[in-house]
Amino acid sequence: MRVNLINLCGRAEGLLELEFATFLIKTPQPLNSLHLFPYYGNYVKLPSLEYRILHENGVVQPKKVAFVGSGPMPLTSFIMAIHHMKFTHFDNFDVDEAANGVARQLVVSDAELEKRMKFETCDMVDVKEKLSEYDCIFLAALVGLNKDEKLKILSHLRKSANGTRAFPYPVVEEHDLVGFELLSIFHPTNDVINSVILVRKPVF
Repeated sequence: MRVNLINLCGRAEGLLELEFATFLIKTPQPLNSLHLFPYYGNYVKLPSLEYRILHENGVVQPKKVAFVGSGPMPLTSFIMAIHHMKFTHFDNFDVDEAANGVARQLVVSDAELEKRMKFETCDMVDVKEKLSEYDCIFLAALVGLNKDEKLKILSHLRKSANGTRAFPYPVVEEHDLVGFELLSIFHPTNDVINSVILVRKPVF
């Protein structure tokens, strides 16, 4: 029952983002209206928290990051790029081309941000050598809605992401992170619902 509920909530969240993003792209400056999203306050707090944790662990103004499971309205990427990582290049990955198409329309209104933010449609387990280009890889909470799927992605990132300095991983347990060095775990006590787990692939 819990798995069904998680899947239902995941689909509902995806549909909410798609509906809202579709509304925004009809406005002249969609990025100026992101604050109208119902959970925008949480999306502001979470990237701020993630950035602080990364900074505390030596990841300062990375040159290039990946965001896996960005969806039609990648608020975390937007907020990170606009407010925290102002010179960083963002590659956003999602399996849904329609979602990426909507996200591209959101960012096209900002010429500077568009230069730093790309959207790629693929299954992350099919991406190999490219992963070594990133200083940090973000894994969205809705990626791999069941535990087996998420662990499969984690295993792939561990094997393929040579050179990547940090991975913030939500919604996994410490004992699931086999092959990673655990740097930080943060479970918020305020209205932010996502925990943040930061790990690093050890260098041997």
